[in-house]
Amino acid sequence: MATLDAASGRWPELLQALGGLAPEQLTDQHQPCPACGGTDRYRWDNDDGPGGWFCNQCGGKDHHGGAGSGIDLLMRVTGWDLRQAIRRVEQHLNLPDSSPPAPAPAPTARPRKPKRPHRIPDMPPPGTPPPALGNAVAQFPYGPSRTDPWYWIQRVPKPPKPDAPAGAKPPKIFVHRTWLDGAWHFPSKRDGFSSEWPAPRPVFNLPDLIDQPDAPVLICEGEGKSLAAAGLFPDHISIAWTGGTAGIAHTDWSPLAGRTLILWPDADDKGRECMAKLGQLLLPSAASITIINPPPGLPPGWDLADAVAEGWTPEKAAKAVARYGVAVEAPPPEPPAPPAPPEVIDLPRNSPFACLGFDGDYYYYQPNSTGQITRISRGNHTETHLLALNPEVAYWESIFPGSRAGVDWTAAKASLFAQQARVGIFDSDRIRGRGAWWDDGRSVLHLGDRLIVDGHLHSVMEPPLSRFKYQRLVAINLPHDLPPLSDQEGAEILDIASRFLWEVPASGLLMAGWAALAPICGSLSWRPHVWLTASAGSGKSALLGRFLGTLLQEIALWPEGSTTEASIRQELRADAMPVIMDEAESNEQSDRKRIQDILALARVASSSGRGFIGRGGADGAAQRFTARAMFLLCSINTAIKQGADASRFAALTLRNPSFLPKEERAAHWRDLDRDLESIITPELGHRMILRSVQLIPVIRDSVAVFRRAAADRFDSQRTGDQYGTLLAGAWSLMNSRVATEADAYSLIDANDWQQYRDEAELPDEERCLQHILQHQVRVEVERTEISAGKVFSRNTVISRTIWELVEAARGGQENAEVGPEAAEAHLGRIGIRVDGDRLLVSNSALGIRRILTDTAWAHNWAMVLGRLPGAQKAGKVRFKGMSTTTRAASLPLLNS
Repeated sequence: MATLDAASGRWPELLQALGGLAPEQLTDQHQPCPACGGTDRYRWDNDDGPGGWFCNQCGGKDHHGGAGSGIDLLMRVTGWDLRQAIRRVEQHLNLPDSSPPAPAPAPTARPRKPKRPHRIPDMPPPGTPPPALGNAVAQFPYGPSRTDPWYWIQRVPKPPKPDAPAGAKPPKIFVHRTWLDGAWHFPSKRDGFSSEWPAPRPVFNLPDLIDQPDAPVLICEGEGKSLAAAGLFPDHISIAWTGGTAGIAHTDWSPLAGRTLILWPDADDKGRECMAKLGQLLLPSAASITIINPPPGLPPGWDLADAVAEGWTPEKAAKAVARYGVAVEAPPPEPPAPPAPPEVIDLPRNSPFACLGFDGDYYYYQPNSTGQITRISRGNHTETHLLALNPEVAYWESIFPGSRAGVDWTAAKASLFAQQARVGIFDSDRIRGRGAWWDDGRSVLHLGDRLIVDGHLHSVMEPPLSRFKYQRLVAINLPHDLPPLSDQEGAEILDIASRFLWEVPASGLLMAGWAALAPICGSLSWRPHVWLTASAGSGKSALLGRFLGTLLQEIALWPEGSTTEASIRQELRADAMPVIMDEAESNEQSDRKRIQDILALARVASSSGRGFIGRGGADGAAQRFTARAMFLLCSINTAIKQGADASRFAALTLRNPSFLPKEERAAHWRDLDRDLESIITPELGHRMILRSVQLIPVIRDSVAVFRRAAADRFDSQRTGDQYGTLLAGAWSLMNSRVATEADAYSLIDANDWQQYRDEAELPDEERCLQHILQHQVRVEVERTEISAGKVFSRNTVISRTIWELVEAARGGQENAEVGPEAAEAHLGRIGIRVDGDRLLVSNSALGIRRILTDTAWAHNWAMVLGRLPGAQKAGKVRFKGMSTTTRAASLPLLNS
């Protein structure tokens, strides 16, 4: 856009002139954000080009933390949309208007935006000065004190509309300035929350009402008009309210009870309708109400401020009240209401437990005494279970006294059911266990008994306002007051990970990336897993015990090799923690089934809350479990059989050091052992975790960059998700800023990924066919031998793959030892037949079933193979060595 090109490099000047920012707000120093407040969440970091700033609270496109441009910051601090901001820049730079004509309205109504969550503002400290005006032309205090208002309303002018009629009043907006995070918050359309003062709000000029409890009151539409009209009605207290017609229902009108009221609307239909609605609301409590019908012939929107400008006097105003005032009368009585339902006693607001809602026949509570969420069925709301919510019998007796003595437990149950119905359906995904989380733009580290929210410590019993529920759990021994790792210290972790002897050198990057991301896995949208394979003497024990064990000991689960999926799932519950499991071998049938169950759990854990595991409970109710964990499994060989698992696990292999000369091998382990002892310490692990938590907004943005770059380089989105996320973790150890695309491509291109490209995900149907064709079978052949001048034949057994037999059946010369007829007979007994340029595979042959035993295709290979390009249904086919015909899949054969 030409306007933004012209503004390139001039954003500090534009933000000061148009956005009201001070020069010190445009420096590369951590400080309060001019858009959302705080203490040190914001910095300006680029004067050149489009300008650049960063806020870990409101920055980024999704307003959950990140970077932005100069035009983005201008819109946030002014409340302008893009068109308004561009036009103001053009006016400042003396550029022609580039805005296109407004588009025609859509034929259908636009869908309503979802309502944003509300943050309760704080009470400003005594003596707090008013907020800076910025682009506002006036501001008005609200609250019972003249010296310490609760909040301010600022009036900000807007540019006149091009089609506005001559003489029309210029448009304006009113901005709520409330106290948030230690500063006057300036709301933005891109805020992830609303921050108005909660209802009921005080009226404007409340201190005068308090000082003069019997004075009559004049009510105007707006604070400026109220102040202007005060001189016309010296015996009255002139007031207004916040929010126009919509704000009437959210205002505390109780100070007007018993008073004589005059309601003076603006001279337009909207003003008359607004005051008529207010008059009916105040009628039951006021002594009398008079609504002024503005004199005819006035311009639209004329108000008492215009009257003052025209030179009206108090006498003229009094005559206008007498001539144009209309007394408000009560509407005709309503028909009698139906009888009210039986009274249900509400729990006090300071109840010792919270009602979280219900789901089916179950109700959820969080007692203050335990901090843990408990579930009680409808039929189990007994005395015992209710006393578990609060063991003080006196509490229940005071609210639900029995007819003679004790507690009316039936009334208590009824009230709890009614309260839970008002709360609504409880979503178990709102429960947050231990680990790191992304909570609507805030990073949260749940340590069991403490929460660290954006670097600030909270007790888990007094969490910040959130739609999620953080329950009290066993404490994690992680000192929260340690300094996070520096970039240099993080690079040392990466260096040591790379010094293990990897089959693929780039594996060290991936392992270090996994270690950096594992502590914050709950905050990631994609959680990659690692399968480590290693033989004896390759350094596996040092990697697991002295490297990962030291870095992640406090925040990881370490199940033994014989642990089941159910045990891991029940241990995790709602926690978001890494799982590190050694000896994940699959030697026996029972082990193979157990490991496949664990892999199924890992599959669900990969994606962010979109999948869950369901189990039936002993009581007949479904038990739902959402896994959020990053797995590291270790064994001699992997047990990955399905494509879905191969795309979620990075297979890393430690190389046996026997290829090194003895002295070089000894020196390698000696140096690595020394650095593991001196550098990889428990304190370093704690500080690495705190670094990752602090950088959650940066890491989330970097993951998106690396996933795109890796998908491009590996030519696979799923592979890009897996390896790009791990590489973003490695990047975060060395850098505290969001990676650029150039950074991502540079890190990827600096390493050799050929083996990982070769192991890129194959379609499941291709993997199934390759599994069949690469299977080896024993074939008996006749060999002719010459011994002592005599020629004789003998039978011997050789091994051939099924593909080699297919080639032999087609007349290939590479396997002359097995002729076409013999190959065709062996293939037929398995359930395979060569038919010209096509391969027929039986849908039900026992030979195929034995080949696919312990795979995901053991019972559905026909359907899976049918997805191959060119596959057809062959109908009934007779295979050599079989007594009956069977249906088969017909697959194209490539000449190779």
